[in-house]
Amino acid sequence: MSEPSVALDRQREGLTWKFRVRVTPKAKKASVGGLHDGALKVSVHAVPEDGKANKAVIASLAEWFGVSKSCVAITAGETSRLKTVRVDFKSHEEMDDADAKLKKKLS
Repeated sequence: MSEPSVALDRQREGLTWKFRVRVTPKAKKASVGGLHDGALKVSVHAVPEDGKANKAVIASLAEWFGVSKSCVAITAGETSRLKTVRVDFKSHEEMDDADAKLKKKLS
């Protein structure tokens, strides 16, 4: 088993972040936080059928980062536990707030 990375591998372009998430569907407790090989761990109650888990991942990340669901998209890995996600922020302040929350959660 590999050791978890110490930092989230993320790309920043303007007001957009792109990063990987490691999804655990059918989890007893829904949560966002922790790392697995440089990917943010996301646990959701939803089952991986008919896109239900993907919708739950988007909703969880949107709530966690404080953005609307339309600002979060899965860009790769729709049928995989390892997904690439894009988060679009509306301002640098919103992005800075999300960055501070992320650093606090992962430290």
